[in-house]
Amino acid sequence: MTAAATGRDALAGTVARVAADVPGVAFLRPGLADLFRSSVRTGPPAAGGRRQPAGVRVSRASGSGPWEVDVQIVVRRDHRALTVARAVRDAVTGALAGKAPGVQVTVTVANAV
Repeated sequence: MTAAATGRDALAGTVARVAADVPGVAFLRPGLADLFRSSVRTGPPAAGGRRQPAGVRVSRASGSGPWEVDVQIVVRRDHRALTVARAVRDAVTGALAGKAPGVQVTVTVANAV
């Protein structure tokens, strides 16, 4: 695993934790693989099998450019989607300010429950 992949994984983990803790976020949007995955795991993931958390995508257009973070959330129906999305964006940007200066954060509300 390269240093860039390790850094990306660390950023993705931070983003997932911060976004999930914002009031009004029900959960991060699961990916297709997460919908089909068994709820019971038979063992640890294979070496090199690490992946970004569901609902979080972290990338860089170039090796030295700013990180681009895409967060897909599902909000609770009793909260305003726009308010929650802005709160997630602000929380993620604040959490990554020291680790990834100039980070560009996009939040998408995928659904409401």
